[in-house]
Amino acid sequence: MEKLNKKLIQEVDSPFHAYLLLGNTSSQLLSQAKIFGSKILFGVEEEREHPDIKVVSSENLNTLGVDDIRNIIENDGLVPVEGKYKIVIFPPVKSLTEEASNALLKTLEEPSESSIFILTSSGKFWSHARDDSLLGVLSTIKSRCRTIFIDSEIETEFNFAEQDFINFMESNKREDEDFTSIPKDLIKVLESLKTIENNSTDKVFKMQQFIKIIDDYKKEKDGSNQMNITRFIVASFEYLTRNLLLAKKFGKKEFRYCELLQESMDDLDKGMRPNIVLSNLAIVSSKL
Repeated sequence: MEKLNKKLIQEVDSPFHAYLLLGNTSSQLLSQAKIFGSKILFGVEEEREHPDIKVVSSENLNTLGVDDIRNIIENDGLVPVEGKYKIVIFPPVKSLTEEASNALLKTLEEPSESSIFILTSSGKFWSHARDDSLLGVLSTIKSRCRTIFIDSEIETEFNFAEQDFINFMESNKREDEDFTSIPKDLIKVLESLKTIENNSTDKVFKMQQFIKIIDDYKKEKDGSNQMNITRFIVASFEYLTRNLLLAKKFGKKEFRYCELLQESMDDLDKGMRPNIVLSNLAIVSSKL
């Protein structure tokens, strides 16, 4: 059974009138929103069907229109049936039309003491942390919500410490994989990749060195467990990206580098060869 995120648990005793939940996937966010609602109303961590927990739906699969918003506010009403609150959960808010967003904004500007709105927005795991323009959420709506980023519950510092990296990789493994003895050289090379360099030759060399260490590590592991090199590189790049996001210095170059890392992860997931993807990343990133 999925557990309620720690950040939401802290909100249960004194909930705000409107939340904007950000995260990786719509399904995860909707599940967390439902569990959050049940915890507020009934004190249980489960997805409970109840008249006081309303998930907004629409005949249109891609958008919510102004009529959908008015139907919730005017027809269904915001008065709870038996609980203390009426909780209204919205699917990813980027699917709201402009008219629907304005109608919702009017309601958020005049909040009811008996209603709680939970809006959700999913996207790339790192994009929410630095650039709200990527969310497609009206700034006026965002300003009236308490924004919470629903991340994993992994206790990770993203500081390239050996055990920290191992813990992160272990949390991303399959059941038949074992990442408890990752080579220190691999972590050092990955850490060196966070520096944005102008020397493409040096960057290509580091990328190839990174792949070779992973390949040797896989050969060492064969027989005891299966290891997917592509998934290992993607997870490593996610770790690297999160380290960049947490850095005190984060400007346009760093943001663009994060974008390039994400594009590389997407290319790897599509089946492109790691050597080609990482070489391209090295060349393009050296021009930042």
